[in-house]
Amino acid sequence: MSSIVPALIQVCTDEWSFFRRSEIRLDGSTRVGLREYDDGAWQRIGDYWQFIGGGYKNLTGMDRGVPWSAAFISWCMHAAGAGASFPYSAGHSHYINAAIKAKGDAEAALVAHEPAGYQVRVGDLIGYWRGEQRISVANARKIGWYESHTEIVVDVEGNTAYSIGGNVMHSVTRRQVRLNSKGELADRTQNWFVVIENEVELEPAMH
Repeated sequence: MSSIVPALIQVCTDEWSFFRRSEIRLDGSTRVGLREYDDGAWQRIGDYWQFIGGGYKNLTGMDRGVPWSAAFISWCMHAAGAGASFPYSAGHSHYINAAIKAKGDAEAALVAHEPAGYQVRVGDLIGYWRGEQRISVANARKIGWYESHTEIVVDVEGNTAYSIGGNVMHSVTRRQVRLNSKGELADRTQNWFVVIENEVELEPAMH
C-alpha cells in the first residue's frame, strides 16, 4: 500500500490554484484570489457540500452563513483516495476527536499529537480551537463538539510549514506557519492545539 500524501498534496494545491492562490504570510501580509461568493468559487464549494451529503446536500455554496472548511478537508481527503480511512464530516471536531481516540493505536491511520514533542510532516493536519472555550488534546473528547479548524500541511521548509485550508479569508488559502528548531508547531497566530499524523493509505482502485 502507498501513502495518500502525494495525491493529497496535489489535490490541495490544485484547489488552492483554482481559488487563485490566496495567502497568509508569516509577516502578516495577505493576498486574496477568488472569494467564496465569486462566480466559479461558490459552485466549487457546492461540490464540497454535495460530497458531505445528508442534511448538507442542498447547500449550493451560496449559503454564506454555513462554514465550509471541514467540508473542504473532507472533499480533499476523498478526492485523494482516502476511501473509508477518513471520518468525513462537516465539523472538524469529528475527525480531530477520532484521531485523539486513536492515540496509542499502532494501526490507526490518523493519530493526534500535542504540538510539543511532534515534528510536523507534509500531509499532516494541524488544528486550532475557536470560540471562548479552551480546547486541548486532553479535554477535546470530553467536550465533544467544539468550534475548530484544520488545515493540511503541503510543504515544510526549515522553520516554516505551509498549510492549505478552506473558508480562510473567504477562500482556499495557503498559510505560512512557524515551526521551532525541532520542527514542532510553534505558531502563535492561532490557538493551535493538535497535529494529526496522517498515515492514511490509498484505497485500492475498484476494477
